Amino acid sequence: MSRYARAVMSLAVLAVTARPALAGVTNPNISVIGQPDAFWTDDPGNSDRKHVRLEAGEVETQIDDYLNPYARATFVLSLGEDGMELEEGYFSLFRGLPFDLGLRGGKYRVPFGRLNQVHPHANPFAEPPQVVKAYLPGEESYNETGVDLSRRFPIVGDFSVNAQADWLQGDTFRIDRESSGDPSDPLETGSGDRAEQTRGAWLGRLSGFAMLGEQSALEFGVSASQGTNNVAAKARTGIYGVDAKAKLWTSPQAYVVIQGEGLHLNRDEASWDPTTGYALTTVSPSGGYLYADYNFGIRYNIGAMYEAFQEPLEQEPWTHAYSAFIGYSLLEETTAFRLDWRHIDPEGADSINTVLLRAIFSLGPHKAHQF
Repeated sequence: MSRYARAVMSLAVLAVTARPALAGVTNPNISVIGQPDAFWTDDPGNSDRKHVRLEAGEVETQIDDYLNPYARATFVLSLGEDGMELEEGYFSLFRGLPFDLGLRGGKYRVPFGRLNQVHPHANPFAEPPQVVKAYLPGEESYNETGVDLSRRFPIVGDFSVNAQADWLQGDTFRIDRESSGDPSDPLETGSGDRAEQTRGAWLGRLSGFAMLGEQSALEFGVSASQGTNNVAAKARTGIYGVDAKAKLWTSPQAYVVIQGEGLHLNRDEASWDPTTGYALTTVSPSGGYLYADYNFGIRYNIGAMYEAFQEPLEQEPWTHAYSAFIGYSLLEETTAFRLDWRHIDPEGADSINTVLLRAIFSLGPHKAHQF
C-alpha cells in the first residue's frame, strides 16, 4: 500500500474512532476536501502534449474550532504525491486585546491581495492567474510563519477600513543562487550564501469595505511586503499590489463578481563577480488580472478572465492570457465541478492552450463552494 493510501486510511480511522469529548472540551470541526482533475495541453514542452492526464490532486483536511470565546484555532493539512504537510496552523484572538486589536500567530496564508488569502477550491475557476504565482514568493502560495496584528476602523455608515501588519519568518523569499564556477565563488569554496540564516520579512495591508445598496458590496485594498532572498549578497525582494472586488446582486438568486489585482515586483538578483564579489541586478516587472464571474440559479456560474504581466526575467517579456470558466454544483455545495480553458500568449514564443476539469468534493462543514 502506498504512503498516499495509508495516510488517507489513517485520516478515516481517526474520524471514525473519535470519542465524545470530556467535560469542558469540544470536538473540533473536521473537513476533508478532495480535488481530482483531468488536464490537457498543446504545450510542445509538455511530455503529455495533446494527451489527457488524470491526477488524484491534493487532499486537504481542515480542523478548526473555538478554543474559548476569545480565540479560535485552525489547522490545514495537505496530502499529495510528496506526502502530508502542514499548510496552515495558527490561532486567532479576535476579542479581549487592548485597542480592539486582533491577533493571529502561526503558519498561515499571508494577507497579501485577495487571491492569496483564499484556498484554490473556493475560487470560481479551477486554475488561478499565472501572475500571482509568478510574483509572490512560495511554490503554491505566499504562506509564512509569523504574527499578524489587525484592527478595523468604522468610518461612516457601512464603510470601514481594516489595517493589518505582519512580521514574518521570511523563509519563502530565499532564492538558491547558481554557482558562477569561479574558484573564488562562495558556493565553490564551501562557505555558501549563508542561506541557513534567518532574515525576517514584513507585510502591511490596508483594505476597505462598503455596501452598495442593501446586498451588493465593494472591497478594495493595497498591500506591500518585503524580505531577503540572499543573506550574503543582501539581496531583497519587494512586492506591491492593489486589488478590488465588487459583488453585485442582480436578483435573489443571481449575482456578478468582478475582481482584479495589479502587482509590481522589485527583486534583486544576486550573482558573483571574481573581481568585485557579490553583484546585484534588479528586475522590476508589473502585471495583473481581471475577471468577471456570473453566478445564477444557485448552482451555476460562468466567467472570463484576462491577465497581462511581465515575466520576472532580465528582459521582462510580456505574457498575455485569456481564459473562460464554468462551474456546476451537484444538488448543493458538497460536490462541485469546474472547467477552465486558457490561451497563453508569451512574447517571443508559441501560444499554448490548456483545458482543466476539476471535481471538488467535501466531507464536513467546510464546503467546496460558498453560496
